[in-house]
Amino acid sequence: MAHLTQTTMFGIPVEALDKVVRDVARVPEYWVGMSGPVRAFGDGGPGSKAEYTMSMLGAHWRVVRRTVEERHNADGSTDWRWELAGGLPGWMTCHHEPREDGTTATTEFEYALPGSTLGRLVDRLLIEKRARRDFEESLENLKYVAESSVAKPIAKAA
Repeated sequence: MAHLTQTTMFGIPVEALDKVVRDVARVPEYWVGMSGPVRAFGDGGPGSKAEYTMSMLGAHWRVVRRTVEERHNADGSTDWRWELAGGLPGWMTCHHEPREDGTTATTEFEYALPGSTLGRLVDRLLIEKRARRDFEESLENLKYVAESSVAKPIAKAA
């Protein structure tokens, strides 16, 4: 099993970031190699489920993402958890914390390739490096997509 973690600073409020990650149709806009959703059920909150096709290194995997948790905390932060099934089973969590100049998001992603020792060896040699790169690039894409979705006030001429 591979475990990836990254913290990203967003120049938008927690609510604006939450709106983007809640929308299952927007996942392919930022997640590298993701297409779809092929099917989606629910509004993106707990109990929602979406099926995508993920492409990596010439392979195509069916990935089902189910929202398990969406918690809005008293301090203004939110916690998200998704379970992943299909060709790349695992889970992902996000903690969105408000800051004076935006939101700090800490994202964790854990996955396992199905199979035996050979599957784990292939993961270590090929997939893990690519998955790490795609994970980091996906979070940078999310930053761009989320920040672009918030209308910025137009500066008034002096």
